[in-house]
Amino acid sequence: MRIGILGATGLVGRETLELVARAWPGCELELYASRDQQLDLNGKRYAVRAAASLEDSKAPRGDLAFVALDDEHSKRYVPHLLELGYRVVDKSNTFRGDPKVPLVTAGVNSNRVDDSVRLVANPNCTTIPLTLALQPLHKEYGLESLSVSTYQAVSGAGIAALDGFLEASQRGYANPDRLGTSFDPKAYAGNTVPHNGGTDDSGFSSEERKLVFESKKILELPELGISAQCCRVAVAVGHYENAWITFERRVDLDEITAILSDAERAPFVRFLPGAAGEGLSSVASVRDRDRALVGRLRRDPRDATQRTICLTVVADNLRLGAATNAVRIGSRWFASKDFELQA
Repeated sequence: MRIGILGATGLVGRETLELVARAWPGCELELYASRDQQLDLNGKRYAVRAAASLEDSKAPRGDLAFVALDDEHSKRYVPHLLELGYRVVDKSNTFRGDPKVPLVTAGVNSNRVDDSVRLVANPNCTTIPLTLALQPLHKEYGLESLSVSTYQAVSGAGIAALDGFLEASQRGYANPDRLGTSFDPKAYAGNTVPHNGGTDDSGFSSEERKLVFESKKILELPELGISAQCCRVAVAVGHYENAWITFERRVDLDEITAILSDAERAPFVRFLPGAAGEGLSSVASVRDRDRALVGRLRRDPRDATQRTICLTVVADNLRLGAATNAVRIGSRWFASKDFELQA
């Protein structure tokens, strides 16, 4: 079995490489990045080719490819991978809106991936954990509407942004400053900023629009009322989401707890009981990297009909929010040796 990883030297590419070794030990790897280079990871050295070599007529054929590139480069290279026989999981935004391409959260709509499918889009890093929490509750109560506020880690912006954030944080916190005036008010270090890239005439950013559109497509609820507000926080890894969810009928909190605590009904979810949210944090998510941590369940006191709840969802954005979900999608075509990575 030959597996290709495009964007292998990036944050998500490195995580994908580690997971591939768990899911398909002994597979043949073809790694690609912007240029020919070597990648040292966990005591091993890997040869990495320039992605442009895929456009060569002698490029090797393969079985499964994971693409962790920006939209422009995904659009360029995914067609070549398909021509070379690969089944492809693309992690960019390029194909998510294409009605012919399944957009899949493993454990929610994995049945969309069968032998007739050759290209699958991996959702955004906030959509994956959110839909894992929503789908089992929708089955029981029917979703009517929701509002989501996200607090997203800097690693979602890429390896260069993360390294810059870590350096700026080290400098900024070197000298005591209770107000934080030494930090750049427009940068990530020591700060919370709007996730406002690609804001259109609606006033919503591309990140907010992704969360809205993708949730509707994955849950197959085109008329779902949903709004989102996203920001970046001074955290390296681990996206944090607060959701206010209204169902079609009155909910029972004990039943919701039972649903989200059941691995059969809520796959890849770890429910943490207690309204205080103990154990529910960004740092906790990097210690349980392949699950959505869900908790802080309580009623919304504004809703006299008792159909609305408040819920918190946290996940490692590099793993569950990207690499883990992609590998689980791949397991629908090629069974994973690691049960935790099988969808």
